[in-house]
Amino acid sequence: MVNEICSNYMQWYFDSNVWKNVSYRGVRTLKSVTDMWNYQEIIYEHDIEWVIETGSRHGGSALFFADVMQNKGAPGLVYSVDIDSVSNQAPPHPKLKFIIGDSGAMELAQSLVTQLPKNRKPLFLILDSDHTKSHVLRELNAFVPLLRSGDYLVVEDTCVNGHPVRPQHGDGPFEAIHDFLAKNYGILIPDKKREDKFGFTFAPDGFYLVK
Repeated sequence: MVNEICSNYMQWYFDSNVWKNVSYRGVRTLKSVTDMWNYQEIIYEHDIEWVIETGSRHGGSALFFADVMQNKGAPGLVYSVDIDSVSNQAPPHPKLKFIIGDSGAMELAQSLVTQLPKNRKPLFLILDSDHTKSHVLRELNAFVPLLRSGDYLVVEDTCVNGHPVRPQHGDGPFEAIHDFLAKNYGILIPDKKREDKFGFTFAPDGFYLVK
């Protein structure tokens, strides 16, 4: 019964487009507010000091992460990657750096991660760009091998393609992460407690701690 209620609420939340009208400091985020609350808890719980986000779009979530990093006193930066900056509305921020490029490119992932200190504390990686299976798989194959034990990964919008929304979408992030896990057993540990905390998420089967 509880699962049915949560699924129905998720369906309403998504189909009503309320998430399209959510903003952070005046900049659109295009995320579930409960997911954003979960993310800042993850950052503090795991002592995250660096963030890499793929899919900047309007820049609201990047700005949110940058504020969290600044308020936490973390020495690291937020790197937000997108193919272009056409929709970006985020103001300048000392903790935020936007990168223009293909987030699925191995060269870009290596360039970003190798800029981090060798003795760095944990990194939070959130994949939220092109939601096709092929692109998310490229991101996973590019970034995950570069992560360290204690880093945290979120694969966003695994909810599409009928999980439970947009059944017409076609294979997307959900199928990509399951394909990746099948071929890379034991690298990522599911964090179901985090995923289930608020009853629904835009990232079902998308929360992982790096082993």
